[in-house]
Amino acid sequence: MENIEELKEALCDVRRAHRIIYSYQARMLDLIKFISVKLNYTRIEGATKYFSNDIRKGRSEFAPLQIFENMWAWDFIYPYLMEYYIGEKKEENGDWIALSIIQYSDTGYFEMEGASHTKIDSFASEENSASKLLFIIEKKPQKVKNSVWDIKNIVMDKEYASKNFKFSVLNKNECRQGLYSFPIERFIDEKSSLQALQEFLDFCRNNDIVDWKMV
Repeated sequence: MENIEELKEALCDVRRAHRIIYSYQARMLDLIKFISVKLNYTRIEGATKYFSNDIRKGRSEFAPLQIFENMWAWDFIYPYLMEYYIGEKKEENGDWIALSIIQYSDTGYFEMEGASHTKIDSFASEENSASKLLFIIEKKPQKVKNSVWDIKNIVMDKEYASKNFKFSVLNKNECRQGLYSFPIERFIDEKSSLQALQEFLDFCRNNDIVDWKMV
């Protein structure tokens, strides 16, 4: 049975964890902005939270967030799995290029068959999981009416979310998608971040997706 001293120690860990997550997420936002600037995007179009639901607005003027019985604790933890939609560009040849970067803060759920969202002991251990970025880029040729952009299916696919996934090229309805994964530690400083970005751009060029250069 837990005693008060054990609980006090655990709550100290909670305070420490919140401060670590703050510092981590501040670093992630700086990194995503850096990447978008180097790829000549003026701003990040938006973001989507995956793995769990957004906390919705309720009707109360004094307590605007909706809380209900049996809601997932994950709903409160936004950066666990986030998509940063960098945007869409039209190339000189008429092709449209869309780019998103997916932040997997922890791949543990995706490493195990039969893992449950709400049973963290069913996840792979922290040591056997990873924190990674998945770049998703799609080329829609000028002649094609609609893009595919099936991001949620890709993000939640255990093959692509796994720490062992590296890259893939997918052809869907005449559109071409490139998926490229990096451990977040590859972006430890500016030099290594530029090297990783160049690796991604080489992948895009070699697979006939787009020929971009960093600015």
